[in-house]
Amino acid sequence: MIELLKYLLLGIVQGIAEILPISSSGHLALLQSVLNVNPDSEAVFAIFLHFASLVALVIFFWKTLWVIVKGFFRYIFKKDVASKTDFWLGVYIIVASIPAALVGVLLEDVISDLFSQLLYVGIGFLITATILLLWPLFGKNVDSEIGWKHVLFAGLFQAIGIVPGISRSGITITGAKVAGLKEEPAKKFAFLLFVPIALGSFILGLGDVGAIFTSAPDAVINYGLAMVAAFIFTYSALLFIFYKFKYSHAKYYGAYLIIVGIFTIVYSLLII
Repeated sequence: MIELLKYLLLGIVQGIAEILPISSSGHLALLQSVLNVNPDSEAVFAIFLHFASLVALVIFFWKTLWVIVKGFFRYIFKKDVASKTDFWLGVYIIVASIPAALVGVLLEDVISDLFSQLLYVGIGFLITATILLLWPLFGKNVDSEIGWKHVLFAGLFQAIGIVPGISRSGITITGAKVAGLKEEPAKKFAFLLFVPIALGSFILGLGDVGAIFTSAPDAVINYGLAMVAAFIFTYSALLFIFYKFKYSHAKYYGAYLIIVGIFTIVYSLLII
């Protein structure tokens, strides 16, 4: 029962931290160490929980995603001028996902190792905190429509967000902000970019699934419970981020991450 509660907690934290700009990967790395869960498969477990969050996000954005996919192919095959905007949004999502995909593939082993290096996770938390506290200084946010400048900045910044402790959503929104994109389209674009990244990570991690479930049959129940919790809380957090969260709130999350970052660094030094 205690083990199930640990996985339930991890799923809840994943759901909340994936959407809020506080780094779900960093929180998972820290909590798995504190709770002594998945000592040999932290990164793979995170991929599963990210997939649960992906499902929640796809359901939340299903209308938008369907319009993009339908418009993308209608413009390609039927040259439907009315679908041009949706076609280009699809292109933007693909292009902006390339930097993070390259980093994820080329540095897969390095990133996996970082999950067990809590000192670096703590530093990542502090970097995210600094970014959030400086949000008011980033850009004038005058653009309502996404353009290539926003795509370039958001894509490059998202690649940095693969590192545990650095919030993917927070750093991607920051990139869009630096490029001048307004709050609502910046948030929407940042979360749409999560779809190809999470899906790609899950596909790449499928090779480790059989080994984990074969060596630990209980993992099916534990992972399943954590994924259900991650799905529910991701969807709930999405409702919050799009209806309640404002850029002005970033300072509170920054202050929180300073505390968590310092704790993580101290904890990492104590367990050496």
